[in-house]
Amino acid sequence: MDTLLWVFALVGFWHLVSSFWRWLLSFRFVPPQISLLFLVKDNQETVEGLFRQLALDCHYRDLCSPSGKVMVFDLGSQDQTLAILQRLAREFSFLHLREISEGQVGQALQDFDQGILVLDLRVLPVQQALAQARHLLQRTAPLLLGQQPARQGEK
Repeated sequence: MDTLLWVFALVGFWHLVSSFWRWLLSFRFVPPQISLLFLVKDNQETVEGLFRQLALDCHYRDLCSPSGKVMVFDLGSQDQTLAILQRLAREFSFLHLREISEGQVGQALQDFDQGILVLDLRVLPVQQALAQARHLLQRTAPLLLGQQPARQGEK
């Protein structure tokens, strides 16, 4: 009879420990909001294609976090870049546009939290900027879904 009592006590203890462990795991780490910031000036030939490709990646491939956003700072473009960006910002809800001067960039960057990738299209080729944005989005998408990111060589 004592043996049966000990078995029930151990099963109850095991159930208590496993319930406590599941409760602890329910408080999962929530990653910070991931944002992309693009600095543009006189990029009318490339901005529309770049942001349409990002929209494709975000909405059809589910690589963007729901809370993440893409901010674009127009640094005083003299061509049609600003008009193109205004049209795209109305079309895509994740895209936010802000006009600032080049001297205000440092002050404007203080408005952002950690976890932001700044891509300067004045000096960075568009294909490289798109590749870096995709890399960030693909690396962080599993974290946003509560999964572990794939290691190199794994699928």
